[in-house]
Amino acid sequence: MIIERVDESVTENFFEHDYKDRGMLKWGGFFLSDHTSALKKMKAEVEEKLLPKQDQKTVSSLLLSAWKRKRIVHVQLLALRNEEVESYTGLVMGHNDEGVVIQENNEAQNNVVVELELVRNVHNYVDNQSWKNSWKNDVKK
Repeated sequence: MIIERVDESVTENFFEHDYKDRGMLKWGGFFLSDHTSALKKMKAEVEEKLLPKQDQKTVSSLLLSAWKRKRIVHVQLLALRNEEVESYTGLVMGHNDEGVVIQENNEAQNNVVVELELVRNVHNYVDNQSWKNSWKNDVKK
C-alpha cells in the first residue's frame, strides 16, 4: 500500500470548500434520553406573548379553514392559567356541543375541547410549519 503525501493547500481547500460540518447533529448519538427530554422541556418553556384578540367571525373562519385543509392551528385563549397564556396547538378534528376539538401530538387521547367564546386568537399554519417561528413573526408585525 502506497500512501501519497498531500500538500497542506489541498487539505485547506477541502475544508474551506468541500467539507460540510454537521454542527450539533454529529453529537446527537452522545445525548441520553434524559438530556434530550430536558432540552425539549427548556425549549417549550419559552414565554408566549398575548396575541391580538380576533372577533368570533374570524376565529370561526380560521378554524373551519384549518379543519378543511388539515392544517395545524395555534389557539390562544382569553383566560390566563397561573398568570401564563393558555394555548393549544394541534389539528382541528371537528366540533361538538361543547366546542371545537383540537388534537395535540397526533394522539386521540390528547384531544382538547375549546369553547369558541373563550378563544382570543387562532393562527393557521401553511405547510404545518413550526408555530413558534411564525408566532415570533406575528408578534413583530
